Amino acid sequence: MSPRVLTDKQVRFYDEEGYLLVPGVFTEEECDEIIARAQALHARGHVPGCFRAVPPEESGGDPLKVYPRMMHPHRVDERLLHYLTHPKVADILRDLLRDGVIALQSMFYWKPPGARGQAFHQDDYYLQTKPGACIAAWIALEKMDEENGAMRVFPGSHREPILEMVPTDTSVSFTDIAVVPPPQYSELLVEMEKGDGLFFHGRLIHGSFPNRSQTRFRKSWICHYIPASSESYNPAYNPVIPMG
Repeated sequence: MSPRVLTDKQVRFYDEEGYLLVPGVFTEEECDEIIARAQALHARGHVPGCFRAVPPEESGGDPLKVYPRMMHPHRVDERLLHYLTHPKVADILRDLLRDGVIALQSMFYWKPPGARGQAFHQDDYYLQTKPGACIAAWIALEKMDEENGAMRVFPGSHREPILEMVPTDTSVSFTDIAVVPPPQYSELLVEMEKGDGLFFHGRLIHGSFPNRSQTRFRKSWICHYIPASSESYNPAYNPVIPMG
């Protein structure tokens, strides 16, 4: 097993707060390569099982139809498979999980100017990891701040069980259900620089607001993993990739 890359303080922070921001997980060049590979896929217009884009004139004014998120792009691009299983990400995950790692999912989000955000939710509502929880590795491929719809988290909320999802406002969220955060948790905006990684627990409540910028995207590379000792997960994510 690789030597530890995180400090005891970082691991304790993750355990207590449910997330950890790690600066410079990917280099600028690595971020640019991910974007370039996504652009090449997007130019194809449609990749079965990954995404389907429409021309602007057919979008009804919804930028997320022109630039839809890509699901499991690692299954159609070997370089993106490399970034799902990137050694630096794997080392961080092993430190946080104290376990081996299995990769379940990759996603590429464009979040173009004017795009809706994603209402507050917990990832394990979808991944259904048992026992324990999944973990997300959320890489900023460009600067993310309040204007372009940066991530928002509720520190400590990972101690909650999977909470009920209720209908939400689809004028500001591209999903139609959401968690209502319990009142004891406070919302925190997580600003990130290009290449930074946000690692967070599968029950941490999180989400984002719309991109209010007129010119800036908020491109991100988002992957989900589970501990190697997990006994079950949502089989819709098969085939999975053991990472050791």
